[in-house]
Amino acid sequence: MLPQDRLDITGKLHFRGRLRSQRPAQQKCPHNDTRASRQHDSHCIVPSTSRHRKFAVGAESHGLHERATWGRSAGPGQAPRNELFSGRLRIFPVPIYKRRTVVRDVLYACRLFRRAPLVALTIVTTVGLGLGLVAVVFTILNAVIFRVDEVRNPRELFAVERQQSAIAEPERFTRPQYEALVRETGVFSDAFARGPAVDSWIDGQRMQGSLVTGNFFHLLGVSAARGRTLTLSDDKPGASPAIVLSHRGWSRLFASDSGVLNRTLVLGRVPFQVVGVMPEDFRGLEFAAPDFWAPLSLLGEFRPDQAGREHLAALNIIGRLKPGLARERALTELVAWDSRRAVEVSGEQPVVNLVLEPRQGTIPLSTDALMVFTPLFVAFGLILMVGCANVANLLLARAVARQREIAIRLAIGASRRRIIAQLLTESLVLALVSAALAFGISRLALEAALHAFTSTLPPDLGDIRVSVPPADWRVAVFLVAGAFVSTMLFALAPALQATRLELVRAMRGEVVRDPRPSRARNGLVALQVTASVLLLICSAVFLRSALAAAAFDPGFRTADTVVADITNEEMRGAMLDAVKSEPSIAAIAATWPGVVGGRAAFADGASGKSAVAYKFVSPEYFSVLGIPIVRGRGFAETERSARVAVAVVSESVARQLWPDGDAVGQVLRLEPDPRALSGAEGKSDTPRLEEPPLLSRTFVVVGIARDVAGFRFAGVTVRDAGIYVPTSVEVARTSLAMRVHGDPERARVALVERLTAIDSSMGSVVTLRTIMGAAAYFLRIAFWLTIVLGALALLLTLSGLFSVLSYLVEQRTREIGVRMAIGATSRSIGALVLLQSARPVGIGLVLGGTLAAALGAALRSTLGAESIALGNESIVRLFDPVAYGASLLCIVTACVCAALIPALRAGRIDPVAALRQN
Repeated sequence: MLPQDRLDITGKLHFRGRLRSQRPAQQKCPHNDTRASRQHDSHCIVPSTSRHRKFAVGAESHGLHERATWGRSAGPGQAPRNELFSGRLRIFPVPIYKRRTVVRDVLYACRLFRRAPLVALTIVTTVGLGLGLVAVVFTILNAVIFRVDEVRNPRELFAVERQQSAIAEPERFTRPQYEALVRETGVFSDAFARGPAVDSWIDGQRMQGSLVTGNFFHLLGVSAARGRTLTLSDDKPGASPAIVLSHRGWSRLFASDSGVLNRTLVLGRVPFQVVGVMPEDFRGLEFAAPDFWAPLSLLGEFRPDQAGREHLAALNIIGRLKPGLARERALTELVAWDSRRAVEVSGEQPVVNLVLEPRQGTIPLSTDALMVFTPLFVAFGLILMVGCANVANLLLARAVARQREIAIRLAIGASRRRIIAQLLTESLVLALVSAALAFGISRLALEAALHAFTSTLPPDLGDIRVSVPPADWRVAVFLVAGAFVSTMLFALAPALQATRLELVRAMRGEVVRDPRPSRARNGLVALQVTASVLLLICSAVFLRSALAAAAFDPGFRTADTVVADITNEEMRGAMLDAVKSEPSIAAIAATWPGVVGGRAAFADGASGKSAVAYKFVSPEYFSVLGIPIVRGRGFAETERSARVAVAVVSESVARQLWPDGDAVGQVLRLEPDPRALSGAEGKSDTPRLEEPPLLSRTFVVVGIARDVAGFRFAGVTVRDAGIYVPTSVEVARTSLAMRVHGDPERARVALVERLTAIDSSMGSVVTLRTIMGAAAYFLRIAFWLTIVLGALALLLTLSGLFSVLSYLVEQRTREIGVRMAIGATSRSIGALVLLQSARPVGIGLVLGGTLAAALGAALRSTLGAESIALGNESIVRLFDPVAYGASLLCIVTACVCAALIPALRAGRIDPVAALRQN
């Protein structure tokens, strides 16, 4: 290495001294020899002192990352080697400099972690696990809201909806209203309507369909992969029945048979012709594509009970805004139209409750939709936070081991900013590898969750049509962005701390102690314990709530009762004969509107008019469901119609209407509740199909039955019936409640086979145990979700606590030796180590418990706390002391066990050997 050679800085070495420009080329450079053959560039650069040049030469021999390279100047007639000297001093153009710097940093990081693979594996696994779990939630969010079908200009699609009131479900539009909206407003260039979902059976398999207007596919701008789509002519009355299959229905039910086009399928006793098959990536603006699409005008063919009343069916309206029309202006015009129409129908000014929601995704893109995913992001994000805290603790410990290396790099001229950039690059390399691992973990987690859900879902609750959502560029961007954020979370503080050194002591190999890393490590442990406490308390609350729901007594039999809905009244007689001939059926009863719940009405008694719930039941109802008559009698065999003017009331209604007397023999007058027929807003031109007119009648109370509990789930309240009116199994629109022999699930399957053989559009057949166990089932799902997350968080917390205490014992070995030499016992040394963990663990316990209580208080003040209830009491016990106590005890026990091993190791340290350490 010749001292007269030109110093060519590679960009890795930043001298503390100033770089200065030498005199022009015609003046002799003091560092050059006198040989004539030596040509110099117009400028040369040298360190400001010879001391820095010595450090530069020493850097190369030391083999560190910052190395200065010496190169010869260009020969005669040749351009300078780097061709960068153009009249003013420049080392490298900034883009090239940065690119080379980043590449060298990445290569150095790879070499570093190749020498320490265990550290790299720990960081990649921990961050990949946390980031993968968060990616699970984002993948679902992306599939539900952000991912759009292959439709034309999806950002122009908006849904017309009514806001939900506090006391009633939002009203839906009818077909006449849909046609009037399109005809009388100039908001949409085109709009389609979607009706209720329909089911049918073919070859023993359920087909789920969606009824749409004929312009559905044309408005979305999609074409069929095979055949054609539905048109406006298909939706006209009297048109030949036609359906379009989804790719899912085509592959699942017809094994992707190319000859399915023009094939005739009998659905609901009506032959339909298959006219097309849609592409695989088209879902029809739904989370999972139905098996087929059919014209809305054929609703009566799929639901015979609504034949002739198709114009009253509830519809969803989605339209494409006219070009240049703002959303706010369109909403103003729609509200004005809705007000005019309401005044024409009812003569009253309605409450303005129309909204326009974007429909570029599966569900409307609204604040409420995004808030549904917030708890999931928080829960899964806690795992990422705990993992990042674990990695930060590891990097803090690793920074102490690298003090001498970093001190030498600082001493030879590297700036603190340059060292921090290098340390962040090392962490970023691992974070990007973690992002790749997170993608695989998210796919596996989604597959496992879907398999667990489908395998545990009761078969009579529904048919699962979802699959693992595909990953697209949004998921990739999220993972990369998550890797950068994770790097800042776990690497920035250790990098800042690693460059805060006393150079002389660090270069001699002495460990430079700083109280701030200890506080940082304790804070990270406290953060991990806080997250674990919060998740475990949530899981314990869900577990206790699920157990309470499973043990709840609704007041009637559920273990051996099957319920069947008959939608085709023309086939009711044949279906009743099939049910009566089934050997597993012990008794049959009829009920309307269902086995659980009733319809709102007003009853006049001795205490005045009171709001009650009523239902129609056959005389066998009380014996089939095991509801005892506590006073009086039930219905006689001849009392099978409301015309006989007798009624049975529940205990609570008897106390409510006749608080000071016996209800048996009393006369009550029952009047329909107008809110049940027209919604909570008062009068409306949208009658409810499922509500038959209940004429005002007078009834004589003949008996008092035990109270039956209602329930509340997912915002839907089903009140227990307080007044029973007689009916018969032959009466239209009544459901069948059947007590069975043996296994109720086998009886249900046998009934499904018998009834679908008669009518392929047969309604649902479910066990009463499944209906009443729905709340407990979804609470168990919440429990398993939070317990898995809580267990992961606790495992990461324990590993972090163990690592921190083990590291502290190793760093304080000499101190422990001194303590033991002057008389400390092994027990006192072990207690000292345990006390090191007591403070952060205690802080985490208090913070976690406080956050859980605050979360419970926030939920109690909202509707979310009361969304699941049985009877009159919410079964989600937000402040269950057993749940809180058990969770805190579990975490304390686990933390003591994690700290016990380092404490025992500290107590066995040999003081003589410890004192001999440098």
